[in-house]
Amino acid sequence: MQSPLLRTVHYLPAGMFLLAAAGFATVSIAAAAGFATVSIAAPSAVPAIEIAAKPDGLEPPKAAPEKPAKRKSGNAVIRVQKALSEMGLYLGPINGHLNEETEAAIRIYQKNAGIRVDGKVSRQLWDLLNNAVQVRSLLKRLDQARRSSKDKARRALLAHPATRDLVSEDNRERADPTRDPSTCFAEPTVRCLLDEASESVKAVFRPELRDWALGEVLVAQARAGLGQEAMSTAARIRDPRLIMVALRDIAEARAAAGYAEEALKAAAIIPDEEKRADALAAIAAIQVKRGDQEAARHTVARLIEETGEMNDPIKRISYRTRGATILAAAGDRTGAEAEIAEAEAVARAQQTDSDRSTALRYVAAALADMQRPGLALGFLDEIANSSERVSVLMSAATAQARAGDAAAALATADTIEAVRYRAVVLGRIAVAQAQQGARAASEATLELALAAVDEIDLPYARSYAVSRIALSMARVGLLASKKDNQADTAKTAFNRAASIAERVDDDRLRAHTLWTIAADQRRAGDEGDAKATESLADAATSEIKSKLTRVWMFAEIAIDHARKGEAEIGWEAFSRGLGVGEKIDNAWGRARALAKLAHTLVELFNPGRGLTEE
Repeated sequence: MQSPLLRTVHYLPAGMFLLAAAGFATVSIAAAAGFATVSIAAPSAVPAIEIAAKPDGLEPPKAAPEKPAKRKSGNAVIRVQKALSEMGLYLGPINGHLNEETEAAIRIYQKNAGIRVDGKVSRQLWDLLNNAVQVRSLLKRLDQARRSSKDKARRALLAHPATRDLVSEDNRERADPTRDPSTCFAEPTVRCLLDEASESVKAVFRPELRDWALGEVLVAQARAGLGQEAMSTAARIRDPRLIMVALRDIAEARAAAGYAEEALKAAAIIPDEEKRADALAAIAAIQVKRGDQEAARHTVARLIEETGEMNDPIKRISYRTRGATILAAAGDRTGAEAEIAEAEAVARAQQTDSDRSTALRYVAAALADMQRPGLALGFLDEIANSSERVSVLMSAATAQARAGDAAAALATADTIEAVRYRAVVLGRIAVAQAQQGARAASEATLELALAAVDEIDLPYARSYAVSRIALSMARVGLLASKKDNQADTAKTAFNRAASIAERVDDDRLRAHTLWTIAADQRRAGDEGDAKATESLADAATSEIKSKLTRVWMFAEIAIDHARKGEAEIGWEAFSRGLGVGEKIDNAWGRARALAKLAHTLVELFNPGRGLTEE
């Protein structure tokens, strides 16, 4: 029999223990539960012999056993423990007991979350923890997907003899702090701007920002005809996925520069089948715009051949329908219709309603872009997703308006549920009406568009819609200026356009819209009003906080003028952008701004023929 002078220690799972001794409630834990029982001697501070010699009845009265604090337990605590464990705040057992470790972890989380610190399990605590865990889980999945896609891209690049040298982990380059860019800004050339941009990138230390800037540098290099330099810049990109994008961009830039054969060779070495197809589709579209119809048809044939190797049928359909629209634009209606028929057959063979709906949306949108709005609208009942219906309705309404059927276009536009898109389409319809001489109808349609804008809740969406309506109004003014006895009508339209543009809340959109309206006024010969609008544009530009955004805007304006044969105005915009770019001291912003300015300079000397968006 065990001596009463011995006390029993029961070790608990978390490393805590209870003493079964005089004055404490005896704790009995079954050995089967997996807990070890160890006996140890009584402390010497209490003489064992004295306790044993006392006669019965003379012992001091025993204190009432101390009741342990009541602790919450159950599924709610288990859920909280699991959540805290996933966040690295709790390292104890997941047992549903609200022990001291759990309470301590709760307090840490509550303090970090900025809520009352009491260590208690509550609905508020669980809601916050649950959201945090879900976000962490999503980020973890995204990170796993990112790593997987990076590994896939790296393997593809290494497997291709033409791209394996682009994969490198070396990142020891450093910017030269002694360089003086003032000479380049005084007498800018494409080469010196690109050299300065390339040097600035070296001072960008965040990998994702560095790769972003390098991607824009290499596009400018490729557009300038510096193909080898562009490939060298691609080799400086660390993320293999962005190298794939860079290779596609190089191919597109070479096509835009008029070097179709080089563009096709650049596309051929892209290891990723989707990026390769993207490049081929872009090259073919550029060839059509440049008037190289026969070359475009051959490039589409290569694109269609590429799609045969894709496992995803939805992607195959998307590329085949893109090819069909390009063939139609290149004058090959028979080939275009054959591709559409093939794409529709594959779309209808899809097993799920969702896949079939998405696939048919590609077919319908392509038909609308091919100026076959009636056929396109016939697919709407089979396209379940409302957001997927929008693109079809917008393209169909635009096609109907251009075909002279304004009533049908307005009816189609009226079915567009998203107001921001409806407003934009109404602006397009108004321009088509003006082109057909229906001035009063055009003005009425623009009023409908303005009324629709008032229903748009999202600030940027509203600003974008207002800017598109203002530009449509200016286009109406420009069309009127080219007709006899309509100078007053043109003047009124321009002034109204500028007034509408002033309602744009976004500074960058407002400034860009006003600069564009002023350019249209100059084209109409209204120099006085053009200067007044330019003053408004200047004021809006000064409100743009980001210098990089200002450079980008002026560069886009300059490129647009260059492609329209308005070199003088283009140079003015370039000079404004250059002056702003010189003052950017942030390495990332400076690199991007200078790359964009170099690209703009190329366009001023060698505009992309036929690439202007109408």
